[in-house]
Amino acid sequence: MASGIAVEDSIPQQFNDMKLKKTAKFIVFKIEEKKKIVVDFVGEPCDTITYDEDKAQFDMLKSKLLPDVPRYLLYDFKFTTESGRIAEKLAFIFYCPDDCKIGEKMIYASSKDSIKKTFPGLGAEFQANEFDDLDYVEFAKEIQKKGF
Repeated sequence: MASGIAVEDSIPQQFNDMKLKKTAKFIVFKIEEKKKIVVDFVGEPCDTITYDEDKAQFDMLKSKLLPDVPRYLLYDFKFTTESGRIAEKLAFIFYCPDDCKIGEKMIYASSKDSIKKTFPGLGAEFQANEFDDLDYVEFAKEIQKKGF
């Protein structure tokens, strides 16, 4: 189901810069005035090496979100696994809390594909329906499990 919500013209380039040039650790997107998907805020570039460093960055991202407000997130997972391998993957996270306003929930859900189309070559995708579902530990397990 398409919502007719436009994606801001600069978003594909921001994605490519994040993916190829590591210009951001994360980017958060919102729907502005029910008309356009825009950047809400950007996390400074950060080359995390350890699991704890990466988790700290994710926790910082999570602290900037409101529990009852939906958002689209891009997060650049990068950490060393227990086996010593570097796990690195750019992930799309659709955060749409069950207790947000029904109108917001509908517009975010119906616009998800519009923004995802601007992110070719994503490594992983997650959905969170509650604030506690934004769980770095579970996401990192999935990244490792899939051999990323």
